[in-house]
Amino acid sequence: MKASIGFTLVELLMGLAILSIVTTTVVPSFSQLIAEQRLRQVSNELRLSLALARSEAIKRNESVNVLPVANTWSEGWCVEPNAAGGCTSAPIGAYVVPKNIRVSGASGATGIAFNSWGRTASCPRFEIATSVANSTCSLCLYIEIDGRAVAAPGTCANRCPGVDSDFSWSGACSL
Repeated sequence: MKASIGFTLVELLMGLAILSIVTTTVVPSFSQLIAEQRLRQVSNELRLSLALARSEAIKRNESVNVLPVANTWSEGWCVEPNAAGGCTSAPIGAYVVPKNIRVSGASGATGIAFNSWGRTASCPRFEIATSVANSTCSLCLYIEIDGRAVAAPGTCANRCPGVDSDFSWSGACSL
């Protein structure tokens, strides 16, 4: 007698049941991982733009600004030297924020100006956030007075962290 090769209907249904249980537990955490990576990407792009503006200000020995596109940071930003009227058609650098990511100037920042020494006049803060799987993912990007950018998970505090602040990354998503 020849042995049958393959799976029985009961074995296939048990396999599908196990697969569906594993999938429903893994997908929410995977979507949070993707959301955190998107926040880090936008945060890194903003940091790079700020570093570009700072280095250009020092190099040119004049003020260089990082300005929001269309008066909203969620649309993107540009790096402009001595820009009084906003982003021009030929900026030094520009970035467009992906959909579903919100960027706001937490300190009411309508533009960041770096002077010829690479410093800012105040301590601007940016909140970068998105929502995924019934949770909110957010991080705060502080620009210290000396021009360095520091990222911290969560929403922005009303103060600028000191130079010795050390933020350990604990994840940007909360339930």
